[in-house]
Amino acid sequence: MVRRESETMNIVIGYESYHGNTRTMAYAIERGAREAGAETVIRNIRQIKPSEVKKADVVVIATPTYHEKPPSSVRYFMKNFDNFDFSNKTAFIVGSYEFLGEAMDQTMDFFRSKGATVLVPPIRVKGKPSKADLESCQKKGAEIATLQHK
Repeated sequence: MVRRESETMNIVIGYESYHGNTRTMAYAIERGAREAGAETVIRNIRQIKPSEVKKADVVVIATPTYHEKPPSSVRYFMKNFDNFDFSNKTAFIVGSYEFLGEAMDQTMDFFRSKGATVLVPPIRVKGKPSKADLESCQKKGAEIATLQHK
């Protein structure tokens, strides 16, 4: 579907953050998307409602890597949406990590397996995001806000 000028991109952003790094990145993406005209919902991933995902054109997940995988809250989200059809959705993954960042790859694989169009590359930040990292997140949010509807 081609987006008409009058249609607003709906973006839901779920994050998990142990030290505030991925939360900060998620909020930078949200700011960029909102300032570019998108309707946004941002919540801790445990608080994302199925109705919000159903309404969204784009789902953004901000996840740290914890013991080589997504944290339990992100895995719980994936389990809860295991039967959801994401074929009309776009997904974007962002995250912080200390070693390899496997959680982002696993989360992208989940969305691909459910039919979503996954935007690549994800934004990966080792440790605490810098000012430049947050500017990249905000810019990506603006880019996502101007995508064409599926």
